[in-house]
Amino acid sequence: MLSTWLRDLAPDAFRAEYFQQQALALPAVAGQSIPLLNWGTIAQLVDSQPDMLIVRNGDLRRDPPPATFEQAMALFKEGHSIVMRRCERHHPMLRGLADRVGRELEGDVSIQTYITPSAFRSFGWHYDCEDVFVVQTSGVKEFFLRRNTVNPFPTLDAMPRDMQYERETTPVFAATLAAGDLLYIPRGWWHVARSIEDALSLSIGVLSPAAAKKAPD
Repeated sequence: MLSTWLRDLAPDAFRAEYFQQQALALPAVAGQSIPLLNWGTIAQLVDSQPDMLIVRNGDLRRDPPPATFEQAMALFKEGHSIVMRRCERHHPMLRGLADRVGRELEGDVSIQTYITPSAFRSFGWHYDCEDVFVVQTSGVKEFFLRRNTVNPFPTLDAMPRDMQYERETTPVFAATLAAGDLLYIPRGWWHVARSIEDALSLSIGVLSPAAAKKAPD
């Protein structure tokens, strides 16, 4: 999977030059992954009741998640993003995607889906301890990214509640994704995204052994 997405960039070169070091945006390299996330897939996932977050412009909705696709779409029309986590546990094609990525990169692979309405965003500025590959399957979404000097190598057991984004001083990079585009976000990099059109995105997280291990005292 990785070699297919990277096209002319050899996987070894990606690991040496980008992996956990530098963000990378590649246009029109993930077209074969577009069928993995569409409205039909979303309806199936909602019916299977995965771990689900409902969020609008950084505000997490505390009510119980929607039980049906129709309820989810009603929230979507109000500006809420529907974020479903660990989707590889609920859909065979996404399980296959996770397995293919896992054969090329060491670590625990999880798949999240983001359904974000036009002119809205889901979360605010944040970073993850996973390396993240974003595949845009529908619509247009703009991402903003910054190198993290506050906590550059986060680990799973030491993710702070307050990430102290206000302390960051690095420049901001931008990347706009349309269907079939790919964005690699290294472990620890700050990022935030807003939808220019109603957008469907696959987020493939790879929790490397370095990020999964207990942080030193």
